[in-house]
Amino acid sequence: MADESGVMLPGSREEMRFLRRNSNWVNMVIAILACLAVVLGILFLAPQPEVDADRVVDYQGIAEQSQGNADFDLIVPQIPRGWTSNEASLERFEDSEYTSWYMSFIGSEDQWVSIEQARASENWAKKKTDDAVAAEKVTVGGADFQIYRTDEAKEFWITNKGDVYVVLTATAAPDTVNSFADQIAAQLK
Repeated sequence: MADESGVMLPGSREEMRFLRRNSNWVNMVIAILACLAVVLGILFLAPQPEVDADRVVDYQGIAEQSQGNADFDLIVPQIPRGWTSNEASLERFEDSEYTSWYMSFIGSEDQWVSIEQARASENWAKKKTDDAVAAEKVTVGGADFQIYRTDEAKEFWITNKGDVYVVLTATAAPDTVNSFADQIAAQLK
């Protein structure tokens, strides 16, 4: 209750309503800030994983070790100077019935090439194109490649010999892609 001057009297119902109305949101903001401080403290104290941004793998060594487990001859290209391999594996993926040999290569100026090979079907190869559009057919090194392209300038080159399919995926200079395609054609037996 306020007196005649409009000042709220200590301990009055009006003062208690005022305190409850204004204290709820203040207490909530304080509680949220305290929770955020605890979460940030935990994040800073938790050990961070060491990530090697420039991971390099010996794809040729991995191919040597994996060849005995593959039912086809693994393609192992020579990479251009300045390029590195950041991944190589022979494995069966959970969403596929096929065992595939996969290699990924990184070059300068954000260039990237990957090669995936499997004893599979044409449908398996087409699924690897991420719904890209068939653009053209070319012959490189005696092998016919169907090229698919995306709006993001990613290319998928698909070729096969019998039931062994190879999908070359690239965002690289045309000469580089042709060099990889030529090696695929020479090694695909």
